[in-house]
This record gives sequence, structure tokens and C-alpha cells, in this order.
Amino acid sequence: MKMKLFQTLLLLAVVFGGSFTIQAQTYTALQDLNISLSEQTYAAPVKNRSVTGEELSIGGESFSDGIGVHSNSVIKIKMNNGSHFSAKIGVNDSKIDYESENIKTIPLTDGKRIFYEVTPSKKQFVGVEGQDGMVDQGSVIFKLVHNGEEIYQSGIMRKGDAAKTIDLDVKGGVLELIVEDAGDGPSGDHAVWAEPKIEFFEIAPVIKPGDFVGEKAEQKSEVREYLLGKLSKLKAVELPLAQPNYDWLIDHSSAKAEVFKNGEDNLVLSNGLIARTFKLSPNLATIDFTNLMTGETLLRAVSSEGVLTIDGRSYDIGGLSPQSEYGYTLMKWTEELMATQNSFQIQDFEVKEITDRLAWKRVRWAMNKEMPSGKEVVFTLEKEGVLVKVHFALYDGIPTLSKWIEVINDSDLIVQLNSFKLEQLAMVEGENLVGTPENWVKPNIHVQTDYAFGGMQQKTSQETVFWEKDPRYTTQTNYPLNLPCLLEVKPPLGPETAIAVGDTLSTFRVWELPMDSRDEERNGLFIRKMYRTISPWTTENPIFLHLTSTDPKVVKTAVDQCAEVGYEMIILSFGSGMDMEDESPENYAKFRELREYANSKGIELGGYSLLSSRWISEEVDVINPETGKRGGMIFGSSPCLSSEWGYDYFIKIKKFFDQTGMQVFENDGSYPGNVCASTSHAHHNGLGDSQWKQYAQIQGLYQWMRAEGIYMNVPDFYINSGTNKTGIGYREVNWSLPRERHLMHGRLNIYDGLWDRIPSMCWTFVPLTQYHGGGAAATLEPLKDHLKDYENHMMQNYGSGVQACYRGPRLYDAPETKELVKEVIGWYKEYRNILNSDIIHLRRPSGKDWDGFMHANPALKEKGLAMFFNPTDKEMVREIKLPLYYTGLTDEAKVREKEGKSVNYTLDREYNIHLKVIIPANSYTWYVIE
Repeated sequence: MKMKLFQTLLLLAVVFGGSFTIQAQTYTALQDLNISLSEQTYAAPVKNRSVTGEELSIGGESFSDGIGVHSNSVIKIKMNNGSHFSAKIGVNDSKIDYESENIKTIPLTDGKRIFYEVTPSKKQFVGVEGQDGMVDQGSVIFKLVHNGEEIYQSGIMRKGDAAKTIDLDVKGGVLELIVEDAGDGPSGDHAVWAEPKIEFFEIAPVIKPGDFVGEKAEQKSEVREYLLGKLSKLKAVELPLAQPNYDWLIDHSSAKAEVFKNGEDNLVLSNGLIARTFKLSPNLATIDFTNLMTGETLLRAVSSEGVLTIDGRSYDIGGLSPQSEYGYTLMKWTEELMATQNSFQIQDFEVKEITDRLAWKRVRWAMNKEMPSGKEVVFTLEKEGVLVKVHFALYDGIPTLSKWIEVINDSDLIVQLNSFKLEQLAMVEGENLVGTPENWVKPNIHVQTDYAFGGMQQKTSQETVFWEKDPRYTTQTNYPLNLPCLLEVKPPLGPETAIAVGDTLSTFRVWELPMDSRDEERNGLFIRKMYRTISPWTTENPIFLHLTSTDPKVVKTAVDQCAEVGYEMIILSFGSGMDMEDESPENYAKFRELREYANSKGIELGGYSLLSSRWISEEVDVINPETGKRGGMIFGSSPCLSSEWGYDYFIKIKKFFDQTGMQVFENDGSYPGNVCASTSHAHHNGLGDSQWKQYAQIQGLYQWMRAEGIYMNVPDFYINSGTNKTGIGYREVNWSLPRERHLMHGRLNIYDGLWDRIPSMCWTFVPLTQYHGGGAAATLEPLKDHLKDYENHMMQNYGSGVQACYRGPRLYDAPETKELVKEVIGWYKEYRNILNSDIIHLRRPSGKDWDGFMHANPALKEKGLAMFFNPTDKEMVREIKLPLYYTGLTDEAKVREKEGKSVNYTLDREYNIHLKVIIPANSYTWYVIE
């Protein structure tokens, strides 16, 4: 009891600011804060480098962490619960050759010139002209000002001087880190705050914008008149919009995207399920994002359309501010907000139909052969000769909004896009807590991009969606202001890429999908319907064999067998002897002849190639930024795709397909997201652009293949970049276990793997021959001796709609085996549409009782098909509650076991029926719902 009382007093002391507390001090490194908010006369502050892009070095002493600035500079820090500041300071040891042919200059209004190092792929600020027409050595004075009072001054510091140390108690208030020129002008004043950090308790310090506002963002009257005139031609709508009176998962025919006007200067993009409202004057901003399915707003506060960091300076894309309250918004406040300073300004907008985002050559069966339809709105903004086109695509039929940005250099000089935030939305928090949990409940919205790598599932491959703290939201319940309620969509690194005059850089795309419940199945259906719509090539689902040999005799025998039983494709597997990097005429001729033979029998043919997870050489492999050497990366080491080897690999792969006409590509070890610190690779400049440019390489290959009609199995989540399948998720060594355990693990993988992916997006595995050991007990060969196991594998896989890699030298070895395979494939093709429809999870496999799943599709004659499995050695008789809501049936269902006679069932008030089921021992049964 005394201990509980002590804990209570301790908690109250923390919450109410008492002295009875145990304070856990924490440090924050200043370079990890938003240094772009600070003010600086020339260029912009740089993280962990000099302002000129060089390594940090003061008086010969090197530093890995810090901030490079240029006089005059002010970094203004709201200390919150900060209590101590420390750093080392000095002028950077610059070694730039200002007479190099890569050095370019542009004049300033005061007659001085700014120096840049410019290559075709990079632009870097390197200095300001001094007295003799070049860049001076530099001299600066460092100052610290706390709440308006100077508390430290360094005296004059020059290039070559040893670093000085600052170590001061500074509690709360506002701390300003100031660098001034020493009276001899700013040239060469490349100052460094090395290893700067602040000690704090609970509420971390933040950098706040300085007093410098630069050019006032003000909409020209002619632009306003043009925009409002264009807006006035749209159909008017009143807010709030009505909630839909239908469930789009059952019937989405009424969900049509349209663009409206609201009031004088608001544009509304809505499809009846979601709506995003933009204000066009005094600048572009999102003032509401509404989940019409629930009637709730997704936003706490008005938000800009993202942030671009160009040549080291950050600019909002549109935006309105300041807002006095960030916990909620009254719409009348939006009329009083001003255009955010130093922001891109809206110039125009366009409304058009959605266009295909990539080419898809349709050459085989697909559940959905249509690309999505809907409306696209394109906003054009401008600042200092740089144009930004912000694209929004709202789809018909699904509550999904997509966004991407084009940055167009219409200026007179190359510009460097250091980084971007595609979205920066002030979202309503998922939960409110006084303390900080290990894991927060996030807002109920699914967000993903096509910039994903390194995992078979979207969740583990997504590197671009961040839920950040919002320091402006000071009225939140959480005491340390730790709510993750600012949605930022951005690359984890870079792109740090130059945009030449007249050129355009396009970002990746984001898809935003609000949910209307927390139900796991319903949320999964939202995501699965999204994939079927936005990436319909994932609904291709050919029946294929994973062949373990490239011996022409074996391949042709396998082709003949596939044709006999109704298979559609052969993939020449790993270990088969296929080498797509072999450019010899003999290699091309061999596989062209095999492909022609397969096609003559109605079978598509392709094969396997390994990209990453291999060591090439010191010159080729990705360089670890921590060691400066290869190794210690994902898969240990991998080739850099932006090296010459990487470029050659893609050329060889394309050439192989051009020369042979192959129709399938299984790309193992696809790009996993490695960064590369090499500065000698031919096709990237260093660490900053390494991830961006490698991803562009792999994405370009997959999009080319999609346009060529080539089917792609890739064990990473490149689904939205054009690939067809990824692994469902399994442990490969499990296939060395005894056969009866394969079946259970296979169904577990299917049940767990299809919550947020559709069956045709995934492959599973069946070892016809030995794989990772296990001997005869783990393999199906000889097939004629294990017909029941073979049948069970096929039925649970084809019954779920998930194709397996049946890996071996043949499909059958006896007439009875052939008949079995032919019968199963015939059944699958008869029910192909419903078996490729969405899965409803019934019961997870446990080994103790029945397990199963059901397909549902209200658009088909067969509204549902349920599969039930019995893992025990005794026949089961069960009464099973079958949920039919997602079949679209409301009153009555006709249900038949296999091809038997239909029985009528009346649905209860929760759309269920109760079905008596007999499941044979160690077997299965299936039912059709009409």
C-alpha cells in the first residue's frame, strides 16, 4: 500500500510540475532538428557537412556531426525543457579550387557574385565573392543570445584557428545561435557548430522560424481573378457533403469522382466516399480532408501541399498561416489566414480525367483488365523560376486519393532538389494520452507509396510514411507533446538530385485510403480493393510450374505435360542453369527455341535471375557509409545499381528478353533499399542520391516489362511499380519438414498472408523434389506414391487462389497422377473468378479442429465459395456459422456442397447462415453460395 502511494505521488508530481520527481535527462543533437527553419543570408544550413558541402573540419580537427552555416546566420531554438547547451565552434577548413572549370557564378543585386560548383548532375554552393574577386579566408564571431541577453561571444575566429568549446547551462526560453561576419564582409565565412546538443527533460527543444520573412507571399490580383473565374465554371456544392447511404464494398457504382466549387474560392474533390477541400486564395492549401463514410474530418489544421528543399532552402508548397489553434479548425478561421511566407504561389489549376500511370500490355487472363477511372486535378505553383505541378487523382469506386508532384526548372541555372515532403498533413490524432506509450494508435487511414523496397509485405517495405510530432500543437493532451499526428510522406534520403534548366523531376506517388472501422477483415478488404483498382495487373494469375532444369529434353517434356493438364506457364527456376547475363548467341538461340516450342503448345516460358545478395567487387558493390567499405549492408553486400555493373545488368536483362522473346521474369534479390556512399560510381554522386537513383533503375526495368507484357515474380513489394507477385511469406526450411506438416504450414501462410493482399499477388511453395533437405519424407516425388498429399496441396492452394511454385522436373509421373492434376486444374478454371475474389477469413489453422476461408464477390453468379479443411485423422461433422455479408446477399442464399443439389438458407439479421458440414479425415470439402 505504501509503495502504491509513493507511485501515485510520483506521478502527480510529474504531471503537475512538482519537484518530487525523478528526471531522466535526454540529449538532442541540433543537426537532427529542422534546421531549414533558421535564417541565413547566403545558401542554407547544412547537416553534418560544411555549408560548402565539404567534410566538417576546424583547425585540422575532423567532426562527423554538426551544422555548417554562413554568416550572417541565426538558429533560433525554443528550448522548452532544455537545460544545457554544448558545442565546438570554428571556421571550416575549406579546400575548394575556385579556378576549377566546374565553378560557376551568378551575380547578386549588390554586385557581388555567388560561387557554385556545377556538374550535369549536381549543384553545390561554395562561397560568396570577396575583395579580390575570389572567396576570402573568412572570419566570424559566434554568439549565444538567451531570451534577448547575450550569454556568450567567441571573439573573432578565422580559418585555421583551433575549435573553441561552449558548455553552458541554459534553461528554457529561446536560445539564438548567431554567427556574424567579423566586420570584413561575409566572404569565406563558412562557420561550423560541431557536435551541438541540448540536454532536456521530457519536452524536446525545437527550432522555430526566425524573424526574417524574405519576400512577402502575396497573391497578385490578376492571378486571383483568373483562378476564381475558372473556379466559378465548376458545379457548386454546399459543405458538409452528405454521407453515402450504401456500402461501397458491396456496390461502388455510385462512387464517381467529381470536382466542385464551394463558396468563392474553395475547390472540392470528392467521389462521395472521401473529399478533399482546397482554398485557392490567398494561396493554395488543403483546408479539409473528410472521410464521408464516417462523416468525420481527418485534419486538425490547415495544411500546405508539402515542402521542397531547393539549393538548401525549404519552401512550403502553398500554405496558409498562422493558425492560432492546431487542435481543431473553425472554417471561418480559414478566411483570415495569410499566405505562408517564402512559399510557392498558385498560378493555375486544371481538371481532367485520370490517365494510366504506366503502360500495361494485356496478354493473359486477369480478374480485372481495366485501368482505374476518375478525376485528376493539377495545381501549378511558382517561385523564382521553379514550377511545381501538384497532381491529385481521385478514383471512381474506392475511397482512395493519390498524389504526386512534378518539379520543373524554368529558371536560368541548374537547381538542386535536396529533399521533398510530398505530404505534410496536420491529422487528427489516433488517440490522446497524457503519457507516452511504446506504440501509439495511429489515425485510421492507410497510406502507402510506390517507393517501397526490402520486404514481401507493404508494411515492412514502406520507407516513406512518417507519423511525426507537431510542435505547433501545444494544446494536445500529451504532456511532452509526443503525439504522432503530423503525417509526412517523404523519401528517407535525398533525392539530392540536380534538375537541369528545362528539365522535370517527378516524385513517387502516395495513395491515401481512410477506413470506416477498426475491423481487421473490413480494413483488409479496403486495401485489397485498392490494389485491384490501382494496380490491376496484380489480378493476372497464371498457372505455372517451377522447373528445375534447362535441359532442352526436360523442358520440352514439361511443356508437353503442362499443355496436357491445362497449365499456362513455366518458370525456369533457380538452380536450373539459366543465365540471363550470358550474351552469347548460343545462349540466346537455346532459350529462343525453347520459348518458341512452349508457345506452340500454348505455354508461356521465362526464368530466374539473381540481382542483389551477391558480392561482385570492391569497385561495384555498395559502400557502407559507416565504414567507407563494402559489407555490413542488407544481405551483407550487394552491387550498386548505379555503378557501371548495375547499368550493364539492366541492359543485359532487357537484351535477353528482346533476343529470346521470354515472357516471365523472376527477379530474386531485387533492390532492397541499400544506400551507397561511393563517390566513384558512374551514375550517382554520393550517399545523398544513391537510394533515389538505384530505385529509379529497378523501377524503370519493371515498368518496361509491364509495358512488354512480361509476367514478374519478385520477392519484394514492387507491386505498385508494375510487378505481379511477391511471396506470401514462408520459412523456406519448413519445406524440409515431413509432408503432413507442409500442408498445415501452407494453410497458415495463406490465412495470415491474405489479410492485406489479394490471392493473385502472392505465391507459395510446394517442393515436388527435395528442397533444403528432409529427404523422402519431405518430398512429393515419386508423385504417384503421394497422390493424396499432392491433391491436398493443390486444393488448398488453388482453392485460395494462391499459385504455388510447384518446384520439380515434371507435373506427373503416371496416368493416375496426370488425371489428378487435370481434374484439379479443370475445377480451378471452372471457378476461377470466384477463387480469385477476396478472401473472408473463417478460422485459422490450429491442428485441433477445422479451419477454412471463403471467397466472396457480389458481382458474380457464384457469390461465394467456402473451403473447409480437416487436419485430423477422423471425419468431422460441424455446424459452421458462415458470414455472407460481403457476398451481397441479404435475405436468402442457395448453397450446395461441391456439385450437389442447392439448399436454400435464410440469412439472419447479421447476414449469417448456419451450415452443417462433413469434412473427411485429413482432407477437405467445398461449398458454393449463389
